[in-house]
Amino acid sequence: MNRTHTLLILLALCLSLLAACGDSNHPHPPDTSSPLINETETPVRDIAIVQDGVANYTVVRPENANQNTIDAAVLVAQSIKEYTGIFPKISTDWTKRGEEPDAAAHEILIGNTLHPESAQALEGIPYGDYIITAIGNKIVINAWSQPALDRAISEFTVQLIKTASDGSFSLPSNIRMTGTDSETANALPFYEGGTFSTVYHAGDDNQLLLIRDTTREAYDAYCAKLVKEGFSLYTENEITDNKFATYITDDYVINAGYYDYATESRSIIEPRSTLPALSADNQYTKVMDPSFAMLGLEYMYEEELAQNGLCFIWQLADGSYIIADGGFNRARDAKALYDYMYEHAPDKNNITIAAWIFTHSHGDHSGAYFAFSETYANRVTLECVIGNFPSDEAREEGGLGTEGNLGHKIMKYLDNYQDAEFIKTHVGHKFYIRDAEIEILYTLESFAPGVLSYFNTSSLIFTMKIGGQQFLILGDASNDACTITSQMYGDYLKSDIIHAAHHGYTTGSSAYQGVTAVYDLAASPVVLWPLGALDYAGMNTRAQSLHLQELGTTKEIFVAGSRNIRFILPYTVGTSGYESIIK
Repeated sequence: MNRTHTLLILLALCLSLLAACGDSNHPHPPDTSSPLINETETPVRDIAIVQDGVANYTVVRPENANQNTIDAAVLVAQSIKEYTGIFPKISTDWTKRGEEPDAAAHEILIGNTLHPESAQALEGIPYGDYIITAIGNKIVINAWSQPALDRAISEFTVQLIKTASDGSFSLPSNIRMTGTDSETANALPFYEGGTFSTVYHAGDDNQLLLIRDTTREAYDAYCAKLVKEGFSLYTENEITDNKFATYITDDYVINAGYYDYATESRSIIEPRSTLPALSADNQYTKVMDPSFAMLGLEYMYEEELAQNGLCFIWQLADGSYIIADGGFNRARDAKALYDYMYEHAPDKNNITIAAWIFTHSHGDHSGAYFAFSETYANRVTLECVIGNFPSDEAREEGGLGTEGNLGHKIMKYLDNYQDAEFIKTHVGHKFYIRDAEIEILYTLESFAPGVLSYFNTSSLIFTMKIGGQQFLILGDASNDACTITSQMYGDYLKSDIIHAAHHGYTTGSSAYQGVTAVYDLAASPVVLWPLGALDYAGMNTRAQSLHLQELGTTKEIFVAGSRNIRFILPYTVGTSGYESIIK
């Protein structure tokens, strides 16, 4: 569904709301919007937006507006035409260099225009809210987020339908309508010391506050403000020059972050939920040396040679497991996963999966979890699932569709396990799980508000430190995801073992410099290639693949093929017993 269609649906909603309201002054229930006008003893004049068949106001949107805001401006103009017969002009806030916007012009400002009235209107209303008000010669329709702006357009259209007549439409000069799109965003304290960009809906009622052109000092001041306003510090992390901290109340969690490479602050607020356990709470008894396995990916399936996406398994010092992804939704893939854990479990009657991490929800990565959960859930203990999946809104905006969203299905299948919990992870999170330490370096929230037109941009990127070595896990990370990661962390990406992003396939466009930058920075002597031997032979000449093969630091490359590749950790180059692509 495209954005224009969505806004037309909002228009239809306006009509239904109007019918439901009757003669009420509240187009929505009183708890979702403020009255149409501020009460005052001063006589109120009407603002004639359209009078006697003449449009007195121009609809103005930002010159650099995204498609959503462009569509919103068009919808306002179309609605005026629909109910007055007059189509007003549509323009942008562009002005010549050195000139100021024309304060005398009669305009309806849509979104965050360069006119000072747009910013002025937002003063004093919480993040997540919208406002419709008159300031000077401007009617301002603005909001902190795109969904809230859509609601404001809906409210404006209701007033238009209620008051317009043939060739005329007026509003009271003291109009002030406010309402909220997100009570969660309302709980965010205001950030001072930067340029507001957006409040982005990141799914599961997670709201991302993006502030550009800020500083570490302003970020630190914001963190101090969070404490002053009742949030308690849960944990903090610093990676190179990037800072992260998690703050909590009984009702909310804020994951605050400062991205030094972009001088941005990204703070995510969400309803209180399960958090990564603290280091002090991580207790275990060692019974074995840790190990790692890449499960075989190539086998005959229904008389054809099939692949199995990606399945990595770490066995921890207490004998429990961490799984990354898993493969396709096939009984064979689920069985291969269970059989491996059963074979190596120190207590075959007590198989524990300490964490199941999903880089993303493509079927070749998440599918085996469903087949496994249907057959083997009663034979294992699953403690938690870790992931960060794009919202339906993000998928829809990128043209990816929402039908069959496997992110929702992953969380639903938790019901197959007793006491298993889902942790929505964010950049800067650290997981202390037995002798493993996982650090989240990238989620889709690092790319927002960019449009998710290529699903692999939603892939997690994380490090796994275990057995004195570091794995860099890229999932199917796109060139965009890798570009952000390389710029953000630099040499911090240096790792002992890496795998080919997206199995070595293309990474979202003809560009691949972000991917190769990550390979260069990781400088890993051991490379894992989660692909069957036949497919590897058909794609290993791609530029990004050649780069990884020819990198001077690369000493061994293991293609998954049809067998499981297992290392005892720490792994020493040349001691695996498996044939490497590099002889």
